[in-house]
Amino acid sequence: MVIRTAAVFFKPSGRFSVGNQLFGIKTLNMRIIFRILLTYMQICIKISVMTDSKEMIKKLGLTPNKALGQNFLIDTEAISRIAALADCQGENVLEIGPGLGALTSALSEKAKNLLAVEIDRTLVGILADEFADKRSVQLICSDFLKLPPAKISDAFGGEAFTVAANLPYYITSPICMRLIESGLPVKRMVLMMQVEAAERFFAAPRDVNYGPLSIVSRYLFDISTELKLSPAAYYPEPSVHSCVLKFERNGSELPPNFIKVLRAAFAMRRKTLRNNMLQLIPKNNVNEVIADAGLLPTVRAEELAAADFVRLADSYNRYGNKVSEADPTCAE
Repeated sequence: MVIRTAAVFFKPSGRFSVGNQLFGIKTLNMRIIFRILLTYMQICIKISVMTDSKEMIKKLGLTPNKALGQNFLIDTEAISRIAALADCQGENVLEIGPGLGALTSALSEKAKNLLAVEIDRTLVGILADEFADKRSVQLICSDFLKLPPAKISDAFGGEAFTVAANLPYYITSPICMRLIESGLPVKRMVLMMQVEAAERFFAAPRDVNYGPLSIVSRYLFDISTELKLSPAAYYPEPSVHSCVLKFERNGSELPPNFIKVLRAAFAMRRKTLRNNMLQLIPKNNVNEVIADAGLLPTVRAEELAAADFVRLADSYNRYGNKVSEADPTCAE
């Protein structure tokens, strides 16, 4: 008699058959014990490395800067997975906020060129020592929001690049919008952020988090949640949970003035589209431009989809061309 449970066959002989292989009870037990011990060792190593990271921060006399939202990623498994998500073998990588360089080290093993932008001068000094022998790693001490896009382009010779970053909550939107508005050839982004910040990227029309960032990021990128991180993955531990989003460029291109129109439409969320667009279009022409896009002047921006804003930008551009042709001195 043979009793079958899932893919394992139990025979009266006291031996196990898995597929075409036979295992005695002792052999199977040893394999289970080995797997348990291996898992235990991996956990111990992970805890040890995380403890060492904390001790290193203390020995260096570093005090994480709350004003800069500094929470250092110390989870080695998360670091490995994020580096894998960046998929940057032989490619260019921009890392924003490298901190102590844990992710920098993993990325530098694969990247052709790695540009790390860090605002904290003390950390830049530590990173300079750590990567002194890595010719592929370039460090810039700067506030990323003040760094000229040309410097990033020059670092990569104008080539496309991947972005990796651990973003503080208060600066997630500004950094993402700057990357998008810069016109730089970003092919992929792997971004760590608070769960609350991530919600903005997936917000739908009429959602409180829906806005320019939701629209333009999803128009240009395919976005997915790849990893969830507990506070224990960081030091010091934040009071919130985080996640890792992957942004893969989808080939779409923004029409001219798309972000300009988008920002104007959302200038005052509770105002109608007509009232908000008056900052770009004279009162006598605003209804015509909106109607040309197939929209009602009384609608609010938070009710519109990305395709609506594409048509509105196209309509605005046609209006601008008419003005320029009629009076070149009025051209923007």
